[in-house]
Amino acid sequence: MATLISELLDLPAQVYQGDFVLNLSDVVTQPETVLRDYVVTPQLADCFDNALGFIRSALDAHSSKAAYLHGSFGAGKSHFMAVLHLLLQHNRAARAIPELAAVCVKHAWVQDKKLLLVPYHLLGAKDLESAILGGYVEYVRRLHPQAPWPGVSLADDIFADAQQYRQRLGDERFLQELNQTPDDARWGPWKKAGAWPLWRLPSRRHPAMPRVAVWLGS
Repeated sequence: MATLISELLDLPAQVYQGDFVLNLSDVVTQPETVLRDYVVTPQLADCFDNALGFIRSALDAHSSKAAYLHGSFGAGKSHFMAVLHLLLQHNRAARAIPELAAVCVKHAWVQDKKLLLVPYHLLGAKDLESAILGGYVEYVRRLHPQAPWPGVSLADDIFADAQQYRQRLGDERFLQELNQTPDDARWGPWKKAGAWPLWRLPSRRHPAMPRVAVWLGS
């Protein structure tokens, strides 16, 4: 008599699309759920090595770097990020995976780092800005309730406030106040030269500019 697949595998009676999506926000509180059935293939071990090397290059250079995972639905992108999160968090169970032993030895520098890891889950989010920046503020507030809240402002409101300030002070006084801020290359060549010309001041947010601005502080 033929053996049915259902007799060999523990299969659910019903499956929904959301069942295949790992909520990265659960990684912090449920690491055992992530690691329970995770299998590290040689290709995945190389990917973890590459990801950790990329992160170290950003830390060594003291610069912001970005990367993205490309893969079809169900390829394991979220699980990869979850395990990477646990490795950076010094999780013993993740670091004890035999297939990752060589990777952990190579990247022993992780153990000396205290990193702020912010997990995101974008399904159901209103928009990208509120999901990323709002999620960041909420996570930091929950992790460090006594610390000052990160400064997050709507970019449109920033320009509206600047216009009101300019009308109240007048152009000459407004530029004097603006040019008293410390020189910083991030403001571009005009501020670096020590003077914003009036015609360079934007009156509203450019459509390509994000609608939310954030100041992370020191």
